[in-house]
Amino acid sequence: MKRLILTPLLFLAAITSCKKDIPLSEAIIGKWDLISRSQVTYMDNVKRNEYTYFYDPNESAIQFAAGGTGISYQNNDVYGTFSWTLSGSTVTIPGDIPNIWDISINKDQLVWTFSDSESTDTVNYKYDFTFIAKKSN
Repeated sequence: MKRLILTPLLFLAAITSCKKDIPLSEAIIGKWDLISRSQVTYMDNVKRNEYTYFYDPNESAIQFAAGGTGISYQNNDVYGTFSWTLSGSTVTIPGDIPNIWDISINKDQLVWTFSDSESTDTVNYKYDFTFIAKKSN
């Protein structure tokens, strides 16, 4: 009899303890403090260099607001404003050279990645960038 009562109670506890996934369009809203920026450089598809820069506390942040507006910060001061759109997991920040980022959010961590490339007469370069930020309190 105890088993019959415990089983539904455990099932109910398991269901109610599961946290619903927040849509990316809602999870991105807020201020994010940058933690690190990594770059991998390839020359003719051969990895040649990789480095990671770690930001000091309050050195740089980005804020996404509802309605597609945003603010960038440096040393807790407003550095600039921008507009943004989200389509699936791609954030686009328009401009002379638009920023197009693939993003993911896991709890309080935002990761965005993008690639760039350039060519000379003799070498093709590719750069992969990864930024990691933590949700501001």
